[in-house]
Amino acid sequence: MGQEHPDRVILFVIDGLAVGAPDRIAMPHYNALRQHGAYYHAMHLPLAGHPDKGPDYPWTCSVPNPMLMSGTAFIGTPGIRESMIQHVFDPQETAFIVNAYSYADVSDGFGTYLSKPKQPDAISVDLTIETLAKQDLAFMRVHLQRTGMEGMKVGSQANAHQPDYQNIWHDTSGYRKAVEEADRQLGRLVEWLKSQDLWDGTLLLVCGDHGQADEGWHAPECPPSNTTPLLIAGATVQGPGRYDYCEMFDVAPTIAHAAGRKAPALSHGRILHEAFEPGAQAPAVAQNVERLNKALITFGAMPPAQQAALSDQGFLDLDHLGQWHQTPAAANFEAFTRQQEAIVERVKG
Repeated sequence: MGQEHPDRVILFVIDGLAVGAPDRIAMPHYNALRQHGAYYHAMHLPLAGHPDKGPDYPWTCSVPNPMLMSGTAFIGTPGIRESMIQHVFDPQETAFIVNAYSYADVSDGFGTYLSKPKQPDAISVDLTIETLAKQDLAFMRVHLQRTGMEGMKVGSQANAHQPDYQNIWHDTSGYRKAVEEADRQLGRLVEWLKSQDLWDGTLLLVCGDHGQADEGWHAPECPPSNTTPLLIAGATVQGPGRYDYCEMFDVAPTIAHAAGRKAPALSHGRILHEAFEPGAQAPAVAQNVERLNKALITFGAMPPAQQAALSDQGFLDLDHLGQWHQTPAAANFEAFTRQQEAIVERVKG
């Protein structure tokens, strides 16, 4: 019998990690962990948009990032910035390391926040190892940005003359190379943890903050952008196990549960018990995120007159995320999903 709770939890984010990447791109270190971990082929998240920061979207990073850290879709709710997974570890030490500008808005509550924009992913892992060597951290988020940046380049018109234009899976794709590098850095971190006798006490979660469209980037209307794999490995995991579906909102409460802490106050995701309890099966779930995304994509494909009709009846799209908690469904995500679906069906009918 292993220890009841890990000594530390590391959330390792590979920006824009596509569903299918571990099977279609050389990721030997990731796949070695997958042999002993709980693997969710598709973690669903609300449309991975990038609204401008403003009253309805008070964040600098893409839609999924505050949802990932808080465990809720209602990221306009008052108090959300004090209700993220890092806060439940207080007063223990926490750290967030990333090689991009955009994530300061989800860094509140971390004891250490190190941002090294436009640097190689190796720099983020260097800093991760340096920080772990100096501090006894209870929770850490490590975010590698280069994969997302290379995915954006693949889809850019400036890349139109290249053989990998709008094809992240091409043999010469910059995205493919970035994923391979991210995997090398993941392996480097795991090997260092093992060399320091820290691995047996580490719970590691690896996922994207969003997925990646086959043609590059994460346009909200491209469904591959709205799923990313999730791998849970290391201390207290009972794997191996393979599962088809989970939701981004499940990550924060699962981390809290594994660490023996209460989930963030506003989270509505489920605890992924099957990753930690011998013999546990993944339950049937309502798949609310997948359903909500279908409604949002349907809305986005409608002509302006129909969109206006939906809005008049209370439909809220990504541009109105800050109001999602203000409908009659309040902060009940399943009720909100049903409400959105019903409005679409009325207008379509």
